[in-house]
Amino acid sequence: MTSAIQSRCYECAPLLATLLLGVSSLSRAQARPAVLDQLSVFLDCRASCDGDYLRTEINYVNWLRDRSDAHLHILVTSQGAGGGGEEITIALLGQQMFDGRGDTIRVIVDPTMTADERRQAMARSLALALGPFLARTARPQTFRLVFDAQREGTERPQTLPANDPWRSWVFEIELGTSTDGERNYRSTELLLGFSANRTTEEWKTDAGFDFSYDDSRTTVVEYDDQGAVESEETFVTLRRNWAGQFQVVKTLGPRGALGLRGRVSSNTFQNQRLQLQLTPAVEYNFFPYSEATRRELSVQYGVGYRSYRYADTTIFGMMEEAVPVHRASLYYTTRQPWGSTRLEVEHESFLNDPTKRNSGIDASATVRLFRGFSLNVGGEYRWIRDQVYLRKGQRSPVDVLLRRQALLTGFEYDARISISYTFGSIFNNVVNPRF
Repeated sequence: MTSAIQSRCYECAPLLATLLLGVSSLSRAQARPAVLDQLSVFLDCRASCDGDYLRTEINYVNWLRDRSDAHLHILVTSQGAGGGGEEITIALLGQQMFDGRGDTIRVIVDPTMTADERRQAMARSLALALGPFLARTARPQTFRLVFDAQREGTERPQTLPANDPWRSWVFEIELGTSTDGERNYRSTELLLGFSANRTTEEWKTDAGFDFSYDDSRTTVVEYDDQGAVESEETFVTLRRNWAGQFQVVKTLGPRGALGLRGRVSSNTFQNQRLQLQLTPAVEYNFFPYSEATRRELSVQYGVGYRSYRYADTTIFGMMEEAVPVHRASLYYTTRQPWGSTRLEVEHESFLNDPTKRNSGIDASATVRLFRGFSLNVGGEYRWIRDQVYLRKGQRSPVDVLLRRQALLTGFEYDARISISYTFGSIFNNVVNPRF
């Protein structure tokens, strides 16, 4: 009996060994990640991206129209960098077999770069970042990393600030004009702008000046029943506005900042011959500023001084006045794979008369609810109680219709909502620029 059982066990041993080997091989196969035939990516650009150029240069991946089908969600955001440049953040967020894996790279765009140089820099950085993920595809041997050594006449690295004769200052001048008209109407507009800024790790300085001139003339002609001119009157609307402002900000660690803002302006529409404002403020960000392209939650508070010199007597019988003011604000923004949100709440009032105030809330959101379907909502509402500059006296119908002067109001608002749904082929590889 015993020998028979042993004989049967010996006969079963090869079968049992084969079964155990198969289970072990299956476990190892399941432990190993799957190998892709081709990498699929979804481009989610919250900055200025040339999608056609990226798809043309990086044509060895599948570009998809919906993020839920992609192996990689490429989220591109940007923020202002030193000297008027731009810092572009490219986050690669793994999905499916790459779930839990990712990478983040940053591209510094020099303010002197052309649009072509900017998109080339983005394409180079993105191609390098895709390397570790491409190595997991079925044909990694078809890719190689090539290093182009610096040669005479090739692109050189940016000049270090220590050797910069401009000491990180960047200036810009803008001049523009436009005109249009017909027989009974003509309009001429002139715009002039100047700005200067300097940004380092410790300090940020901005200054600028803007001037606008708008001359519009409308002629109203009355005819009799014979077609002869009975009367003709021309209405002239002149708006001359200018403003100069500056801002100096000192870094206080990775989350705080101390700043000083100043502004001098003139606005004919608001009956202001001259306005002067000076406001020191402090800001705290609950997240490090290094994460500002992805998320930011900051509060700011400032106390300052504002003076007015009016063109005409105001409804309060004033030709000039000076008041202390304070301002508090809350700003929140986030950019995530599911969409983005932005919320800003601010309140400003006179310290000597809190009833003179101006408060507002501005919010917007873009949410991807499900595959191909997005919801976009936004709006702003302001409570206005600080129109101390309004002209005294009655408003003529012409002034109202042509918006020559600001009118008394207690609020202003705007709202917007839209939905979008995209369906069809998931691939977005082909670029065809014809026509």
